[in-house]
Amino acid sequence: MKLFLMECGKTARGILYWLFVLVLFFAGVRPLDETVESELRQKDDPSSVFYTAADGVYARDSGGLTDREIQENMMAGAVARLLESYQKNAYEYYPFGYVKTKTLSEEGQRVILSYLEELTGMGEEAINGAAEESGEEEFRISGGGAYVLEPGQGSMAENGQYVIEPGDWKYTENSAEIAEASVPFDRFQEIMGEVDAMIGRGSCFSGEMLELYYCGNDMESSPMTERQHREFYESDHVTGAFARYYCDSISLVVLGLPALVMVELMMKDKNRRMQALVYPRTVLGARLVCTRFAAAVCMVMVPVLIFPARSLVMLVRFCKETGIQPDVFAFVKYALLWILPTVMLVMAMGLFLTILTENYSGILFTGLLWLAGRPSIGKIAGGNYGLFDLVIRHNTLKGYGRMTENLPMLALNRAVISGMALLFVALAIIVYETRRKGVGIFEKRKFFNGFKVKCTYKP
Repeated sequence: MKLFLMECGKTARGILYWLFVLVLFFAGVRPLDETVESELRQKDDPSSVFYTAADGVYARDSGGLTDREIQENMMAGAVARLLESYQKNAYEYYPFGYVKTKTLSEEGQRVILSYLEELTGMGEEAINGAAEESGEEEFRISGGGAYVLEPGQGSMAENGQYVIEPGDWKYTENSAEIAEASVPFDRFQEIMGEVDAMIGRGSCFSGEMLELYYCGNDMESSPMTERQHREFYESDHVTGAFARYYCDSISLVVLGLPALVMVELMMKDKNRRMQALVYPRTVLGARLVCTRFAAAVCMVMVPVLIFPARSLVMLVRFCKETGIQPDVFAFVKYALLWILPTVMLVMAMGLFLTILTENYSGILFTGLLWLAGRPSIGKIAGGNYGLFDLVIRHNTLKGYGRMTENLPMLALNRAVISGMALLFVALAIIVYETRRKGVGIFEKRKFFNGFKVKCTYKP
């Protein structure tokens, strides 16, 4: 225990450790807290996961839609999203697996405006929200209803421009036949491809992202269906949905930075010439390596487990007010099952490479691992797991059913990743013991007084 606590202290004194903590906070904690607060504020909105229909009637499940209906929903949803992005001049895209926002130039905005005019049949004045007094603007969405902007909604900005906020749109059931889109689906796809090229890689208007949002993957901000409502309250017990979302938010952080923490920790001994003290000791090399590895992993997981505390308190308070039994251990369970195996693997790789090479090459390898190990955009919705996926993605508060349908592969994946981590730890022990016995893995040759000398490690 004394050795373990000593290694924990050494880890906590590392600069890269605190860099990891800082990045973890901004990448995971802040988005989680903001999402919880936003969903709670909009709990009466049918698109919020907290929404409970007073009459028990929810939106239609997209899983029962025909191909034509899915196409119509995709067109209407994408057009409504493009309109909102145009009005804010803020277009979301995923260049590195995380969402970012891009602002277009005036020329780019004019191009988007021309596309909106073609897609909606509306003029520039109506698109900019200045003609709302003359009637209602309407966009078809999934679920059998529509988002309606009623007269009197919106506000005038100081510069004289009429501004429509997302909350100004109201969802309403509409059984009347809504007119078909003014452009065919092929032309819609062509326009979305041009918009995607303007915004950048992985934009929300790419073909892959449109399928994620509007083909039954629960990524779209559409009204809750009865199935989604039951999954959120009865299966996820509220907190489970946010725990998955939190793990997704930090997935790319834990794919790289923990390895740097391990490399820095191992190189400190070399830079301080600690091998001369450590190698001759009678303590088993396996014990030294395993204790250091366990301590470093533990220190990395501590902030991962602590940071969601504020959001958990807010969710538990909501559950107590509404008489719902929350799963108070949801964040712990998802962090240990989804995040811990990834942390173990990247840190075990960093441990092995640093012992093997005794230099900072592990940092370069970590960068390559991060680039190669990032899942494709098609996996951010969750439920699509591969045997060797290094991280698990689930960028939505919905989709519990998709996860459970593929639970065997998910469990096998986490077991394989954990096994690979233990394998690298075993290899690190072998290399470490070899060095203690005075056998050089990489024989170093130096020139001394004109003679080439072979150097090995000797106790």
